[in-house]
Amino acid sequence: MKMETLLAAKELQNIKLIAGHQGLKRNVQLIGMIEAPDIESYLFADQLLVTTGYHYYQDVNLLKLLIKKMAAANCAGLGIKANRYFKKIPQDVIQLAESLCFPLLLTPAKESLSKTVSSLIKVVIQSDALKLSRVIQQNQRLSRLALNNTRFNIFLDQCAAYLQHDIVLLDSHFRVCYSNQSLSQQQAQISGSLRRESRINYFSLTEEATVKLAERQLRIIPLMVMYPENKSFIGIFDLEKSTSMQQLQLQQIQNIISLMNSRTDVIKEDIIHRCNDFFVNVLAGKIRQDLIEQQAEQNQIKLTDDCLCAICGLKPAKRGGILFLKQTEQTRRLADWFIDEYAIKAATYILQHQLVLVIAATQNAEHFLKALAAFLKQTIGKQFLLKIGLSHSSLPITKLTKIYQEAQEAYTLAEQSKILIQRFRPKKVSELLQLIPQNEAESFINETLGPLFKIKNKQEAADLIQTLRLYIYNHQQINLVAKQLFIHRNTVVYRLNKTADILGVNFEDPEIIQRLLLALLLYVEK
Repeated sequence: MKMETLLAAKELQNIKLIAGHQGLKRNVQLIGMIEAPDIESYLFADQLLVTTGYHYYQDVNLLKLLIKKMAAANCAGLGIKANRYFKKIPQDVIQLAESLCFPLLLTPAKESLSKTVSSLIKVVIQSDALKLSRVIQQNQRLSRLALNNTRFNIFLDQCAAYLQHDIVLLDSHFRVCYSNQSLSQQQAQISGSLRRESRINYFSLTEEATVKLAERQLRIIPLMVMYPENKSFIGIFDLEKSTSMQQLQLQQIQNIISLMNSRTDVIKEDIIHRCNDFFVNVLAGKIRQDLIEQQAEQNQIKLTDDCLCAICGLKPAKRGGILFLKQTEQTRRLADWFIDEYAIKAATYILQHQLVLVIAATQNAEHFLKALAAFLKQTIGKQFLLKIGLSHSSLPITKLTKIYQEAQEAYTLAEQSKILIQRFRPKKVSELLQLIPQNEAESFINETLGPLFKIKNKQEAADLIQTLRLYIYNHQQINLVAKQLFIHRNTVVYRLNKTADILGVNFEDPEIIQRLLLALLLYVEK
């Protein structure tokens, strides 16, 4: 309580203020009695001391020194018993107290010092009890508001009224979500100033911080949250130093808003799970077209917009390590935070312990993924290795299956290499041929070209196969084949006729040419 409030109590009307009138705004919490001359070593802020003056009446300089030290320690004041050892307080002592704005009191001469101290303590305790009762009532009102699902702005209006300070609720990006009414038109301005000028790493902030905004001080207090990636903060303006009661109020407000916030987090998690189910069902083809359109709009991705797909996966850096679902879910929350921080047009979901991102084709997907990977690696540390596969095609959500398959194949390639981000590329003909099982390829080659392999003269067999290959590769241009082989045109014709007789085929048949081409390609690859 303030000194002016203390001295206004009826029980203390006989205590007179003789100096330090400008110091009546000092707080008083502790009452003490001077019983030893070395009290200067045991001074506390907000402490009111009373004395008979026994240790000081023979040396006024000691009393002046005590007053100076008490003022420097931010004590509440000093009371001296009237007409005990000091028949009159020296004028220079009064002037000193007045110059230091330090309250100097005269306690009743006819009242024992212990009785005076008891009366002072009683008034302070009654004041604290009244304040505590008021704080409890306020907490009950705030708790009822929270239980009744009161809107945040209305709740913060009540908090601001109790604290007598403006208050805001900040999200994990230092953006104002809600505020009391007097700040409702300044939310965007406060958000912009905080993000530009605070120089605080709000993603990692876990302790109280104070920032200056224009001519005001904003005290930022982290709230308790379900997940560290979904931080929230309350910001209180111009509350540089709080009393014990204000600290109690703040703790109660912090706890209740944390509870309200956790309820919001549960709703958000439910939305995330429904979003996840949506994408999984789209991949499986188990969702109607109209529902795809509706959900796509909820994810801010238009059905007609082309998208790319990326797959992010973690694997333990050390052999024998285990990857749990919680690590993948944490990666998703981190990715969601990053997407929200930089306003990326993308959506996330989890499938088979992998983070899947659907990215609008208008974004620079590779640049975004490189930045996201750098952010994730800083957070997850060296315990896990990160790999990313990105689709080559960009297609609407309705064709998610195709771009997901591309991303999955690219991710598999990334896992097998040292590359962090692997983009899918269409396979070359030779790579496609490698996908045919060896036994099937050999069976097809023998069925199509087998008679040529049975020729006893291996050089002749090689010449016939080479001539046939160039004949088909050069679109059956005999002159071009002769030029490439450095032989006469008639020699080419002779070899082709002999090959046709051995294989029993007609080179004028397009289907025969296709089979021969495929067999020759497989023969070269295998």
